[in-house]
Amino acid sequence: MTILLLDLESAPPAELARRLDDALRADGFVAVTGHGVPADVVAAAFDASRRFFALPEAVKCRWHIDRWPLHRGFDPVGWQALDPNRPADLKESFYLGVEALGPNQWPDEALVPGFRAALDAYAAALRTLAARMMGLFELALSLPPRHFDVYTRRPNCVTRLLHYPPAPAVVLPGQLGCGAHTDWGALTLLAQDDAGGLQVQRADGRWLDVEPVPGAFVVNIGDMTRRWTNDRWRSTMHRVVPRRVGIERWSIAFFFDLDADALVAPLPTCVDAAHPARYAPITAGEHLAEMYRRTTLSG
Repeated sequence: MTILLLDLESAPPAELARRLDDALRADGFVAVTGHGVPADVVAAAFDASRRFFALPEAVKCRWHIDRWPLHRGFDPVGWQALDPNRPADLKESFYLGVEALGPNQWPDEALVPGFRAALDAYAAALRTLAARMMGLFELALSLPPRHFDVYTRRPNCVTRLLHYPPAPAVVLPGQLGCGAHTDWGALTLLAQDDAGGLQVQRADGRWLDVEPVPGAFVVNIGDMTRRWTNDRWRSTMHRVVPRRVGIERWSIAFFFDLDADALVAPLPTCVDAAHPARYAPITAGEHLAEMYRRTTLSG
């Protein structure tokens, strides 16, 4: 393990917040255990993901993301390049958002029984964990309790199922499972299998493996929280490198983002004479829309 492993039940909240602050100033990534997300909820979500991606390509494309105005649903291998300077990513995925903010595409129950129930339960559990992490963020940043509530009355949460098919014998020069990128929003919670491949870039430019820890969630901030903290915390470049030929990888990313109309500017506890505000205010929705446009190859 190359990033901090933090057991959320191991210390008082103030101590957890201090260690979290240190980690987010340095690597921008931590892994958490003791998080309270039931193992069976996680297992059911991964099972639903595997059953969906096992469908024939033509069937999966019935829920193609380009056919839905909210850009939710299936995107096939090669549809996205998170690093625009490299060939398309070697992954396929399925996006799900908050139904109250707009309807999802859901695979037919007859084809993937229990898919919606499993992913609804997963999103609810991860939203609870995200709120717990935001509370620790408030402590770490010397903010009053519930300071972030005003930004997250209707948070734009996204669950993304990810499948990296078995690596082909030949890949294009520079092609990765997932190109180097920073996340865009407030907070990411990642569950991954034991295949490995996730790497983070340290401040000195070195790429370090994030070894899977059973039952842990990898936690990192995105560009929006970097703006909020006036660069106190790092929105760290990360990528997924192809594994050995024939090895596939599964993960589920949960993006906890802000209300679309939330206006984000550097936090008062992150601005002083030595650290003047570096960013102009922007709404969360404007920021996410622009980042999305930059990374899609179609649509």
